[in-house]
Amino acid sequence: MKAKTFTIFGLISVLFLSSAAGVVGRGFGGGGFRGGGFGGARGGFDFHNDAGAAHTPGNFSHSSIGPAGTNRTTNVANTGAGYNRTTSASNGNYSRTSGGSMNANGNYGHYSSGSNGYGSHSSSTSGNTYSGNYSHNASGSNPYGSYSTSGSGNTYSHTYNGSGTATNAWGQTYHTNSYADNGYVYHGATVSNPVYGGYPAWGWNGGYAWYPAPYYWGGGFWGPFAVGALTAAAFGTVVYNNTTYTSYQVEATSPGAKLLTSYDLKQVPCGPPNLVVIYGPNKSVICADPNKIVAAGNYSVNSKTLTIVSEKPAS
Repeated sequence: MKAKTFTIFGLISVLFLSSAAGVVGRGFGGGGFRGGGFGGARGGFDFHNDAGAAHTPGNFSHSSIGPAGTNRTTNVANTGAGYNRTTSASNGNYSRTSGGSMNANGNYGHYSSGSNGYGSHSSSTSGNTYSGNYSHNASGSNPYGSYSTSGSGNTYSHTYNGSGTATNAWGQTYHTNSYADNGYVYHGATVSNPVYGGYPAWGWNGGYAWYPAPYYWGGGFWGPFAVGALTAAAFGTVVYNNTTYTSYQVEATSPGAKLLTSYDLKQVPCGPPNLVVIYGPNKSVICADPNKIVAAGNYSVNSKTLTIVSEKPAS
């Protein structure tokens, strides 16, 4: 059941980056820009015209001019409590900037952006090494179309929710969603939320990001129920991948209750066939009767947009 996720966004990204790489390669005499993020651009540079590196305690700056006239500058700041590095390069209508940072609180981030007269792209990732929470987004465009992707997850619970949109040169738009739980990957159609469908990310939560809380059933999404000391009533069981999961009654003021209400779903005990089975954060599960909005079947939760996504094993 483990598989690799392949979406139209990957294809568009590959086509876009391949085309951009071809233009850049021809424009820079094969000097090449490899690496990114913390690595910056390397290779193919003639350092005879380098400007002298400037040093101050904890800081570093270096500039160079490549054989094809490419200007490149790297700046590093290291205060002990935090590290930051940026690299920029330009040549004619080509430009690229990449960088990364980390601080003593465990927060980290890296980003890159570039354009070459043919197209442009950008991407960024941020997270925290202690909590394991992370998020990313990317976008790009060229004469063949445009794309954007975003997602968030937790490295310790092995969960991930992601979505993307792509539009081609003829104006056709495509959507995709991916959900991962403990190494198993799913992707399917999003069931648009009738209440919060027009809201921005986390709009259902007043714009504040919601992440699962450790040691709580469902990360607290269905209510403040501590694992091992559940006060919620048991609501049946679901057998999934030869493992039995117990469902519990949803707390009326929880994000999960807000999800059910927006879809006009009524929770029922799990077990009988032909139910709406919703797999939530941290291996939680609840069930509901199907209705005219949501058909019977398995769904995962995208907490960022408070939507449910039809689970279809990735092939």
